[in-house]
Amino acid sequence: MPQLRTVPTPISAGEEVLQQLVDFERTGVPAGAGTDTNRGFDLGRMRKLLARLGNPQDALPVVHVAGSKGKGSVTAMLAAIMHAAGYRVGAYISPHVITLRERISVNSLPISLSAFDALVGGAAEDIGAVQQEEAALSHFEAMTALALRHFQQEQVDIAVVEAGLGGARDATNVFPAPGSDVPRGAGLRLAIITAVGLEHQAALGGGLTKIAAAKAGILKPGVPLVLGRQPEPDAAAALREAAAALGCPVLEPARTVELESRGIELEAGGVREAVALRLLGESAGGEPGAADVLEARLQLVGAHQLDNAAAAVTAALALARDGFPRITHAAILAGLGAAVLPGRFQVVRRAFRGGVQDTLLVLDGAHTPAAAAALAATLRRAFPDAALALVVGMAADKDAAGIMAALRRAAPAPIAGGLARAAAPGKLAAYWQAAGMADARPVRSRELIKASVTAALEAARC
Repeated sequence: MPQLRTVPTPISAGEEVLQQLVDFERTGVPAGAGTDTNRGFDLGRMRKLLARLGNPQDALPVVHVAGSKGKGSVTAMLAAIMHAAGYRVGAYISPHVITLRERISVNSLPISLSAFDALVGGAAEDIGAVQQEEAALSHFEAMTALALRHFQQEQVDIAVVEAGLGGARDATNVFPAPGSDVPRGAGLRLAIITAVGLEHQAALGGGLTKIAAAKAGILKPGVPLVLGRQPEPDAAAALREAAAALGCPVLEPARTVELESRGIELEAGGVREAVALRLLGESAGGEPGAADVLEARLQLVGAHQLDNAAAAVTAALALARDGFPRITHAAILAGLGAAVLPGRFQVVRRAFRGGVQDTLLVLDGAHTPAAAAALAATLRRAFPDAALALVVGMAADKDAAGIMAALRRAAPAPIAGGLARAAAPGKLAAYWQAAGMADARPVRSRELIKASVTAALEAARC
C-alpha cells in the first residue's frame, strides 16, 4: 500500500503574532457579519489600523474582486496578465492552502518568510494597540492591512484584491473612488463581481438578493463594474440595480470576449486547457494586425474557469483603456497561461514505493454544490476513462447534501475524511448514499486525511 508522508508546517514569528487574534475562518463567521447592518463587521477598527499604518489603501491603484465563486481565480488571472504586461502587481487572495504567506504576493511571488516576519514585526505595536482599544480585531483584518502596507512599500503599479466575505462590511472594502482626496491614479479603478450564489447565507443575510447586495457593497460612484456571468437572474438584477444607483458603467464579458475550449490535456506536472479566444466589438480592433482568434493555454481548467478568464480579460482590456497601455493581446495570452492557484484542480503526480507509478492526485477546494458540479464535470472531461476515488472533507456549515449529490456525477469510489471544524465523515457518507440509493458501492470513512488519501490511492487503481 502506498504511504503518504506528513510534512509539518512550522509557525513563523509573524504568524505567532497573528494567531493571538480571533480567526473567523476557524471559528465560523457570526450571523449577519457580512451585511450592511448593525450586526455587520465594524470597518471602523479596520480604518483605525490602516490610519496607524499610514493609510496605504489611499496610495494604491486597486482592482477589487468579489463574488461567491471564481473571485480567487479571476484575481490570479488578472494579476498574471498585468505582470506579463510589465507592471509591478500586488495580489491579495484568501484563503491559503499551505502557508499564510500565499495570500500576499508581488509579481506572482508570495512574500518571503523574512519579509513577512519583518512586515508583521513592524506593525505589531499598531495591531496590539487597535486590538486593545477595540477588543475585536480579527486575523483577516490584520492580514488585509498588512497586505496593503506591503504593496505600498513595494511600490506596486496596481493591486488586485480579493474580498473575503461579501463585500459591504468586508475588511477589504476600504478603497476610495479616484478623486481629489487621493493621489492621482490611486483609488478603486475597477470592481469585478463574479458569479453570485447561495453561500454564507447566515453571515450575508439570507437569500440571493441580500447576498448580491452585500457583494455590491464594493462598488463606488462612477467606477466601472465588470459583471461576470451570473447564473442566477435575481442576483444579476440586484447587481445591475446597485450599479445603476451609483452610476457605475457595467462591462459584460459576454459582449467583450468569447472563449471556446479545445480540450484538456495532461502534461508533466499538471494539466492545461487549450482555449480559442475571440475578442468582440472594439476589443477586436485594439491592435494593428491582430488575429481574429487567439490561442491560449490555461493551467486553471474547466468550463467555470472560462467564465473567470472572460472576466479577467474584460477587466484587463478596461484597464488598457484607462492608464495601463502596455496591456496587449500577447500579455493577455501570457498571463492566462501563467496563472495558477493551489487547490484549484491542482494535479499532483506521485511515484510511490512498491512499483506504483503515475498515480495522480487532484486537489480542489470546491465547497458549494455549484463548485462541486464543476469539479465533477472537469474530472470526467480530463480523465474520461480513469478509475476515480474521491476524498471528501468540508466544514460543518457547508451544504454537505448538495455537494455530495453533485460529486456523484463523477462516479468515483468515495472516501470521507475529517479535520478540524469539519462535518463528521460518517455524516458525509450518509449524504453520499442518500444521493444515489441505486448505487450499492460501500463508502469508506476515515477520521484522518492521511488515511483517507492512502485509501483513495488504493481504490483508484482497482
